[in-house]
Amino acid sequence: MVDVSIAIAGATGGLSSGLVVSAAGYPVLALTGGILALAVLPAFAVSASRR
Repeated sequence: MVDVSIAIAGATGGLSSGLVVSAAGYPVLALTGGILALAVLPAFAVSASRR
């Protein structure tokens, strides 16, 4: 069941990235991906400081 969930998540991500590129262009997709990647950093910092 986990494999199916991962496959669905991958397909959804691919579909949404294609829609973003067709609607707004690749720079918007790259900027959004960068912002989402940076948003995860505080969670890593909090989990690392608890150890």
